[in-house]
Amino acid sequence: MADFHLISPATPDQLPLLVQLEQQTFTETFDGTYTPEDLAAFLQDKKSGPALLKEMTQPGSSYFIIYCNNIPAGFLKINLHRQPDSGGPLPGPVLELEKIYILQAFQGKKLGKLLIEKTMEIARNNQVKTVWLGVWEHNHKAFQFYLQQGFERFGEHVFRVGNQEDTDWLLKKHLL
Repeated sequence: MADFHLISPATPDQLPLLVQLEQQTFTETFDGTYTPEDLAAFLQDKKSGPALLKEMTQPGSSYFIIYCNNIPAGFLKINLHRQPDSGGPLPGPVLELEKIYILQAFQGKKLGKLLIEKTMEIARNNQVKTVWLGVWEHNHKAFQFYLQQGFERFGEHVFRVGNQEDTDWLLKKHLL
């Protein structure tokens, strides 16, 4: 039997679910990368209920939750009309694919590709010319995934977790 997938917009009443998905996927993805203190500070500052509610209500920002057989499996966050903080401006209108995370238990089921397809659908519906994102320079699995989806590197910026500064590579994809 094939898996059933659904991608739906996240609503403020789903904030507890979004907090759980954000914290769990970030911790799973970057386990051992940061000190416990830096990770705890980042989760509190950037992935708590108040922080995510503020993000959810920003103009042009949208969260989507992907379900696999009715079980929340990951999420996507996009920002319409947000240019990168370096390496730009890009040909606009633009769309930032800010976050795309799948719980480890659901990886390998092509859910990331479904979220990329959702992003591209939204981009086309909004006449976006360029989709861009940042990916940690040491996240080779994600970097290769984005290259396979047609993205190319165009710059980098600093991403801070607690006291640790990391380099994110900026990737872009031009749409026809």
